[in-house]
Amino acid sequence: MENKTSKPALPAGRYFKYAIGEIILVVIGILIALQINTWQQHKKDKALEKRYLKNLVQELKKDSLALHINSQKLKRQADTKNPLLDMLREGKETDSLNLFFNLQWRPIYAYTPLKSTYEEMTNSSHLNIIQSDEIRSAIVKMYNSYEDLEKDEDFLLEYFKNLVNELSKKVASIYNPSVDDILALGNDKYIMNSIRLNGAYSRLNNYNEKLAECSQLLQQIKNYQDTLK
Repeated sequence: MENKTSKPALPAGRYFKYAIGEIILVVIGILIALQINTWQQHKKDKALEKRYLKNLVQELKKDSLALHINSQKLKRQADTKNPLLDMLREGKETDSLNLFFNLQWRPIYAYTPLKSTYEEMTNSSHLNIIQSDEIRSAIVKMYNSYEDLEKDEDFLLEYFKNLVNELSKKVASIYNPSVDDILALGNDKYIMNSIRLNGAYSRLNNYNEKLAECSQLLQQIKNYQDTLK
């Protein structure tokens, strides 16, 4: 026992260096793991962003088509309003009298825009998944604008419904009236004003504005999608 020699202890300085080295290795390992996690999350976010954009484009295309259809219907209604008023004022039967009259009172139902993708993004707090500030702002603006359209439609269609109720008191069959029933309305100032103020021009302007905004956003998204390929 007396002849055995003990292992010499490491100097304090060298022990400290080893400890620092181990700490550095641990920190490097943590940083690498964090970087990998960040990269993986970024990859998931990019995939999710592409899915959202693809779905938005599909829905906006359908919106664009439906807005265009309603716009065309409202244009016919607006374009035939003044000619019909002229016919009623003159009290003369023409080949277009019944057609123009029916166009004024034929219901053109409001279009409800598709919002499932946008609502999914907002409900899950994923709006920031869209990396482009410009595109993100344009998307929010579009769907806020849709809300304005729906409010205007509720008001104008309620007003139109009241006009139809008043007209039904004057004409036995609004959608199949006789020529005499139509021409008799030329002497009714309330009905003449109702035709003049039936909201066709306002609704047409609203739909044309939303159609332009929708088409612009579609192009913006498509251009942005090209940068992500």
